[in-house]
Formats: sequence, C-alpha cells, structure tokens
Amino acid sequence: MFLTKSLLHTTEAYIKKLREAGIETVEQLIGIFPRDIEDKSDIATRFSTLTITEKQVVQCRIELLTSEMTRNKKLLIKAVLVDADGSYAEAVWFNRKFLLQQFASGDTVLIYSQPKYEYGRLSFPNAEIEHPKQNRREIVPVYSDLNYIPWTWIREKIALVRHAIADVKSMIPGEIRAKKWMKSRMENVMAIHFPTSMEDWNRAKSELAYEELYQFQKRGIEKKYALERESTWLAPVIPLDTELMKSLIESLPFPLTNKQKIVLFQILKDMERPHAMARMLQGDVGTGKTVVAMLASVHTILVWRRQEKKFQVAIMAPTEILARQHFVGQEAWLMQWWIRADLLVGSITPRMKEDARARLKSWETDIIFGTHALIQDSVQFSGLGFVVVDEQHRFWVEQRKALEEYCSAGSIKPHRLNMSATPIPRSLALTLYGDQDISVLDEYPAGRLPIHTRVVKEEQRGAIYNWIDEEVKSGRQVYWISPLVEESETLDIASATNMQEILSGIFPHLTIGLIHGKMTGKEKDRIMQEFYENKIHILSSTSVVEVWVNNPNATVICIEASERFGLSQLHQFRGRVGRGSHQSYCYLFTTKEYKSDRLKAMEKTNDGFELAQIDLDLRWPGEVYGVRQSGVPDFHFADLRDTDLIAEIRQDIEEWMKWKKVL
Repeated sequence: MFLTKSLLHTTEAYIKKLREAGIETVEQLIGIFPRDIEDKSDIATRFSTLTITEKQVVQCRIELLTSEMTRNKKLLIKAVLVDADGSYAEAVWFNRKFLLQQFASGDTVLIYSQPKYEYGRLSFPNAEIEHPKQNRREIVPVYSDLNYIPWTWIREKIALVRHAIADVKSMIPGEIRAKKWMKSRMENVMAIHFPTSMEDWNRAKSELAYEELYQFQKRGIEKKYALERESTWLAPVIPLDTELMKSLIESLPFPLTNKQKIVLFQILKDMERPHAMARMLQGDVGTGKTVVAMLASVHTILVWRRQEKKFQVAIMAPTEILARQHFVGQEAWLMQWWIRADLLVGSITPRMKEDARARLKSWETDIIFGTHALIQDSVQFSGLGFVVVDEQHRFWVEQRKALEEYCSAGSIKPHRLNMSATPIPRSLALTLYGDQDISVLDEYPAGRLPIHTRVVKEEQRGAIYNWIDEEVKSGRQVYWISPLVEESETLDIASATNMQEILSGIFPHLTIGLIHGKMTGKEKDRIMQEFYENKIHILSSTSVVEVWVNNPNATVICIEASERFGLSQLHQFRGRVGRGSHQSYCYLFTTKEYKSDRLKAMEKTNDGFELAQIDLDLRWPGEVYGVRQSGVPDFHFADLRDTDLIAEIRQDIEEWMKWKKVL
C-alpha cells in the first residue's frame, strides 16, 4: 500500500520528502526501526530529586511562558517552571513556534530532558514537553531524523499504520522459532515500535538480530549446496594417492606443519567428491598457504596423468608482482615433476601473451600463473579442473562474479580454492563467505622467530635511525611504509615520495628506492627485482607491499602514521619481514594526533587472528575487511562482531536443512 496524504494526515511536502528518502509504501515506513528507547515511566515531581547525568521526566507547572527574537533572528521561547515544592527552573527552546499555540502559563506539563545546572539555576535545554495524558506511553522508541523529517513525526505516523504490522511475515521456519522459543516477526516488529517494557524491547531486538543474520547466512548456505548439486559428476574426481603425496612432501626443502597437513587433507578429500570443491583457505602471514595450494595442484595433475587424462590448473593473483613471484618461486620445483608452468599478466608483450594462450590451448601448459588476465574471452583452457585464487577478497565483486561464471561455463566444473592472508575470526568468515567451507592455517613453521614490534615516540626516532643504519651495514634491508603517494596539504601524513627524499637525507650513503600503486607493472617489477638483489637498501612504499611481497633478507619495517591503519592491515605490513632466519623488527611511528593505546596490541602479540578479533571489536567489520563492497547489508539490529550468535545460527540452519532433507 502506497503512502498518501490522507493515510498519514499530512501534506504533500512530507510525502515528497519520504519518497526522496526511498520510503513510498506502508511496508517501508514500518521498516524504519527505532535506534534507541527512552524509559519515561518514572515521573518526578521535585527538581531536587533529578540528576544531571541522564534524561528524566518531571511533572511541573508553567509559571510564565515568553518569547523573543534573538539578534540572529531566531525565535527564543522561555518557560519558568515550578515544581511541587515551589522551586523554580527554566526551560529554553529555539524556533519552536508551535509551542506557543500548544502551551500557556498555568499549564501542568511533563518535561523530559537531561537537566543542566549553570549560572546558579537549573535549566532544561530543548526539552520534550507534553500535557499529562491518561493513555501516555511510558516506554518510547526514538527514531533518527529522515531527510530533514523530525523523528517525532515519524513515530506519530508509524502509529497511524500500526494495523499493517499484522501482515508482516516471519522469515524463520516455525520449527526453529519453536526450538528457540522465539516470537513471530509480526510480534517482534510490534514490540520494537510499540514496546510495553524494556524487557519486551530487548527481547524483540535480539530476535530480530537473529532473523537478520539468519537470512544472510541462509543465502550463503543455499548457494553452497546449489553449487554442489549443479556440479555433481561434472567436476573432476581426484582420488587421493597417499604414496604420491608422501613423495611430494618429501621433495620439499622443509617439513610441513601439522596444520598444513590437516588443511591439505581437507582439500584433497573435497576433491575426491563428485562435485566441485568451494573452499576458503585462511592463513596468517608466513603459515604456508601457497605450499598447500601447490601440493594440491601437483597432486591433481599427476593423478590424472597416471590415468592418461589431462588436467590444467590456474593460479590467479590480484597483482602482477604476486603472480610473477609465484611463477618464479615454483617453476624449478614443478620441473622436478615434469610439470609445465606458464605466466600470463597484463604487462608482458602481445607476442608473449599470444604464445602463452596458444600453449594453454594446445595442452603444452599444465599450470598457469596470472592475474585477472586469465579470465578474458581470448583465454581458452583445454581442460581447466582446478582454480586457486590468491588474496580472493582483493578482487572486486564484478571480478569474482566473472571468475565464477568463467568456471561454470564449460562442461567441466573446476574445483576452486580461495586463499586469504587476512585473518578473520572463523564464525565471521562463515558469514562473509557462507558459500564456501573454511580451512584455517594458524601455525607457524618451527624455528620462526616472533617479530619484535615497538610503538616509537617522536623523540625516539634518532635512536631508531642509528639502529637501522647498523642493521643495513650488516647486510639487511628495510621497508618504509607511508599512507599516501604524494604530499597532502590537509593531512599530517607522510607520503612515500616525500619520505624517499627524507630518508635520502638521513641515510645519504644508502640507496633509497620508491614503489607505489601508480607505477606501471614493469616499473614495480624492476624496483622489486632490485630490492631482491639488495641493490636497494631501504624501500619507501605505500600499502602496495601490504601483501604479495617476499624478501627474506628484509628484516625491518617502519610504518609512518601507523594509527591511520587498522590492526589487521598493520599485521599484514609486519608480515613482509620475518620471512628468513634473522630476527626481524617492526617500528610503528605515529603522528602527534595519536593519543590512544590501540597500537599497544601490536606489541603484545604476533597472532593475526587475535589481532583480527581486537580490530573487529574496535571497528565495523567493513572497515577491517572491506566487506561492504562484497554485498553485506547494513543491519538494523545484528552485529557481525557477535561471533557466538553467528556460529549458533549457522548450526541451526544446517540442522534444519538436514531435517527437512534440503541438503
């Protein structure tokens, strides 16, 4: 039902404002939920019993009501108030002309406000005022203003369409509501808009939060099982060859951790099933996700080769730096097993691209490393059976969608492993990536030294500079991170270009390099190659090195204006060092505006999942993980940081789906 002037007893101007705010129907108006609640049940009659720390209701009499225009042409209304003891107070309003028509001297009124005591008298600034009523609502919902419409107006109009709440349908199955002793959505929406008690309000808010998370998670779970059904007997079945896998692991120059073995087994068992795998591998920096992915890739190729079948693997990275790094780092090991690898990225020459595509189409290539260039129309796989997407969350929504469509286009549905170096608490990851199974790598290789981290005060910079000079003299290298590429006139944040000049002055005998996202792929590759070869001692950079860069000889990372970054992102920066056998260090420089102790968490722990939880508690998840661009809605009641509730709801959904034989 559309909103009209007659329905809401209002003017066309208000109807227009509602439409501009996206509110055109009764259902949408009911969907404007209150942001808070006020308890007006306790009415005082004496000013002496009030406190100045909270809002309260007091019944009193208007002794005198006056109005005047200020020098700024604002209407000032003053009321002298008298309580039951004959004590006086003052109430003041600006531009509330309608009060002069509704109230007069001698009226008994209810004042709701947080009182102030100043200039020797008690005052109530911009108080709510009303006449005492027999049917007065004592528990009052508080809405937000909407497109310059006062929230009190919204509350009044929702009361006019109260009858429509009876048509609200529950989203949660009756079986789950009965198990949880939950009321219907209609009852909860009624309790939110027209609460009878604080307990009633809190219960409704809690159950509506459950329903919001339920709807969001259910979509992910349904998508997961729909993908399984659609790919059944279309995905390549890869039987686990334990002897082959044992040989592959023994060929590595290092032992696997227990967690790597567990995660690898999960992946291989998934690939034995007759439907396509969809798994997210979360791994803290330095825990060895790439090794796991490469073992699974080589195993699948060799198993199919023994069965005289052909199989291709695509390993897709968000940047050319990372794609090249994977290709160069794995090429020699792959050759041991007679596996042919190739590279396809945007910066190589047209002839090189054409040759790479031709080799891929003619089965000359077993594994191809690349960026989103792999999912162009010009690229044709002979038999794509396994796709690994590194740093999956760094691809935009449209790129991920294109990849999914690309993987679903042929007669073969490839297995898909998405990897992320950004630690996310498991229950939150199950919500954000509900259409995938989750594996977690949180164990570091034996012997890895924890990175020494320190928040540096401005007066300590000189000592740090001297120490860094000694570290470089011993053969080590340094990352120096700045938030911006160019100098900002409005923000007190160092830039990478300016920092390169500053560092050249501080360390004139050292080579200072520069890298940032505005450079071309070839420029970045050249700079990184020089850094690998130790031709650059200190690399001034923006956040382009947050992930994807691996130089075991770099042992120091300095981060300017570090309070501007979240803890999770700082942890990713820190992960650029500590990749070799030498002790590594992370120094967090701050601006003069930094006053809190938030960065102390970086000094206390090197555990990315622990820092992720702290970051999640401090900020909205979208600021931590960039999930807003992934389609996560703005919940009215739910909180993605409520990891216990998320885990509970997911279990409820899967149990119900199994009971209903939906799975």
